[in-house]
Amino acid sequence: MAIKIDSTQELPSPNDINNVWFTIDYDSKKYKWFGAVPKSATAQDYLDAKSDQIKLDILRQHYSTAEVPQLDGKSALESFEAWVSAGAKNAEVKGTDADGEEIVIKAEETIAKKAWVDSEPPVDQAALIADLMKKVKALEDA
Repeated sequence: MAIKIDSTQELPSPNDINNVWFTIDYDSKKYKWFGAVPKSATAQDYLDAKSDQIKLDILRQHYSTAEVPQLDGKSALESFEAWVSAGAKNAEVKGTDADGEEIVIKAEETIAKKAWVDSEPPVDQAALIADLMKKVKALEDA
């Protein structure tokens, strides 16, 4: 994993940290990240030393509901990466829709969007005009 610092914001005293924005190359993807780095540290060295924790944070964001078993003799990151490599998926999410019907969403499913439709049936304008013309004629003849 490569970490590239994009920018740094030095905070005025008495703050003992600087804000750092950086890009992480991990698992063939680029992630924009933000963090605080102590002023006493070299930003690049500090971020490189925390790279395992940053990877773990990325995985936790992607698999926010995951319950990853801790493997014997493995770190939390190694256990998480093994879990993902083995094809594990997020847990399913259950809820109710606007009509009160239960829905279940599984992580690997794609939810198709439904087109919005008006609650009123479509109006046949020609029939509406003809009906109005009859009413106008009836009023004129009265």
